[in-house]
Amino acid sequence: MNNFERNIQQMFDGIDLCLKQKLQFPTLALIYTIIDNFAYTAYRDISVEKRYKKWIIEYMFKEKKLNVTPMDLYSARCAIIHTLTPNSRKSNDKQAFVIVYTWGNKDVEILEKSITNSNEDLKALHINDLYDCLILGTTKFLASDILKDENCIKRINEHYGTISEENLINYNNHFK
Repeated sequence: MNNFERNIQQMFDGIDLCLKQKLQFPTLALIYTIIDNFAYTAYRDISVEKRYKKWIIEYMFKEKKLNVTPMDLYSARCAIIHTLTPNSRKSNDKQAFVIVYTWGNKDVEILEKSITNSNEDLKALHINDLYDCLILGTTKFLASDILKDENCIKRINEHYGTISEENLINYNNHFK
């Protein structure tokens, strides 16, 4: 297993551990960081916001739709990673909804009903749905042709060391 595979596997292992321990913010921070990493790997030459949303559209939302937009997820990423709060500049400026999360065996529909009466711009999301969407998007990403692109491989090698197509295929098979 090379550095890229090991680092990504550790991130997913970390999410699983955080889910078991009911550690909401660390779970979200890891999920949003993995998306950030894959978006950088795929689209380094565009702005952080644009590449983040593009990766979500191209990989996560092709496989599973959520009740949030890529902008909502980008805003949530900024909020969680930079301030450990639900609010970001995007949500404060009304460019994105604030995401409120439900957890474990809780029903997201009950949360949705409770925030409907709120005067705030909120959307409900089950963390497990977000994680499932990430796993499906990761599988699609690892199976995509973009990881065969010279520039993409160069970015991976710059940050993680050498990676072969065979290793990518083996890693992709881990998620099937």
